Amino acid sequence: MTCDRFLTQLDALDNESLPIDMANHARSCRACANESAALRAAIGLYRLPDLAGSSDIAPRVAALLPFMPAPRRTVSMRDWIVTGFVIVSSMVLVPLLTEFRALKAVYGSGFTLPVFLALGSLVTLYSGLFVMSHLDDFSRRLKAWQINQHGKAA
Repeated sequence: MTCDRFLTQLDALDNESLPIDMANHARSCRACANESAALRAAIGLYRLPDLAGSSDIAPRVAALLPFMPAPRRTVSMRDWIVTGFVIVSSMVLVPLLTEFRALKAVYGSGFTLPVFLALGSLVTLYSGLFVMSHLDDFSRRLKAWQINQHGKAA
């Protein structure tokens, strides 16, 4: 049997099982076997029910949505470090500004204390958010460090 004859008869089969002579040819010819398998797969897909036109799929999908995990937006470690550096730099540089010195001369410690309390609160809030958002990473690193320490002790 030739490949052309195989393909012609394959189209005429209408998804029936292969006759013996065609099955023998498919066993010996990789291209015809692939063509037969592709045609069978295409017909299988064609016979699947039409879910797009189904009216009951929308409520099923909508019922599953609350149970799907919400996408998490992550901030890179570089952005966290840059932000921390800016906050610490502002704590160091704000007292050096001439405007700060002028306000300190007018208001005294009544101005200085609230500014430093606000900056300290900002650092505390930033540190807490940083630790909470990277808790998984910290725990993974701690476990790796503990495993490494146990390996060195043995």
